[in-house]
Amino acid sequence: MTREPRIGFVSIAAPWFDTATAQGHLEATRQWLTGQGAVFGPERLITGMPELERAISELDTARVDVLVLQIGTFPDGNAPVRLAEELRVPVILHGLPEPDLSASVPLNSLCGVNLSTFTLSALKHPHSFVFGHPRDDALRRHLVGHLRAAFSLKGMRGKRLALVGFRAPGFYPCVFDELLLRRKLGLAVEHVGLHRLVEQIGQARRKAAPHESFPTTEGGRLSEDAVASQERYYGALTELLQDGGHDLVAIKDWPEIEHFDPDVPGGFWPALGWVQDDGVNLAPEGDVNGAVSMQLAADISGRHPFFADISAWNDADSTLHLWHYGGAPSLARDAAEVRFGQEGREVEFTLEPGRATLVRLGLMDGSLRLLSIAVEIVDQRLTLRRAAGLARTLDNGAGEVVRRMLEDGWEHHVSLAYGDRREAVRAFGRFAGIPVTEL
Repeated sequence: MTREPRIGFVSIAAPWFDTATAQGHLEATRQWLTGQGAVFGPERLITGMPELERAISELDTARVDVLVLQIGTFPDGNAPVRLAEELRVPVILHGLPEPDLSASVPLNSLCGVNLSTFTLSALKHPHSFVFGHPRDDALRRHLVGHLRAAFSLKGMRGKRLALVGFRAPGFYPCVFDELLLRRKLGLAVEHVGLHRLVEQIGQARRKAAPHESFPTTEGGRLSEDAVASQERYYGALTELLQDGGHDLVAIKDWPEIEHFDPDVPGGFWPALGWVQDDGVNLAPEGDVNGAVSMQLAADISGRHPFFADISAWNDADSTLHLWHYGGAPSLARDAAEVRFGQEGREVEFTLEPGRATLVRLGLMDGSLRLLSIAVEIVDQRLTLRRAAGLARTLDNGAGEVVRRMLEDGWEHHVSLAYGDRREAVRAFGRFAGIPVTEL
């Protein structure tokens, strides 16, 4: 069972500022944070070193995942340093607006945030910042994004990614640096021989497909033999992953497994999507960094991600065509629209509409990088024999997005996270020390 996220929360202040207002902000923030995880830390402002040392002891014992450090008023500059160095977790600095500037500066919180960001930057301690009133909806959305980013990074540390086989032949954008991933994200890559999957398939242990009917794109229904073949693949893949205890996977699913034999009435690709609906973030074609991108997308959105190619663009409506096999059928805008290729290999559906963010963890010149693209999935059915969606770009024209991706040599796989998750991607990049490109 996954442990509830642990949030450290501290508000620091100097007694010669408006501590009554700062205390009110502390109480409002703490009350809201209890809905995001288990909250630890003092319920009163910290204005001196004895209270600070007691708070550090409490938070260290609680083994918090992240520290929300509210700058209640301009603080003692040593407090952020002590908290960061002793707790060794990402710090989210929260600055507060001034209640009234007609006669004085009651809080001077912004200046305190500025002091703290300089210090933490100079110390190279992972941190981010948000600014706003605790009851402001925009502030809360931003803070949720930063918290999820911190939880994602914490969750990746110690996680085991199964690389089943290797990458698809010639897919150089799927290369990865195993030790760099371990150093930056604390993520271990474990190599699993493709022969183990083949052996599991040979044992013919079926797992029931999560569908009651199997209409085809050609207008008929899949044969019982085709469904049985798919269920054997599904059972084999499920058992392989359960045996290893992996919940994050990159798999070389062709050419050895997906053999494209028209005489065999069932394919491997439907099983990839079913396993994802079972809770496994799985990247086809052996794309390790793609699998990590999917994990990040899932963590910051709370939903299954979609692993996609960008296959075309349209300048007139600024849309990108997203398209790939192996998508989780739960992402379909309408379950009744899910169709199977007559040979049992491909699964077609249209992605659910709504705001989304395309995310990619990439590798270039020996360094990790992050890509973020704000989009909206259009409510328009596509019949492209695979999972697909029209993504309208929001910050730049679709053609400009494609041009930048090609010019900068970005990998050809992206992961779709539902919701506007740009703030979370920015925060993850700051916490992990990975530069972010927004298109």
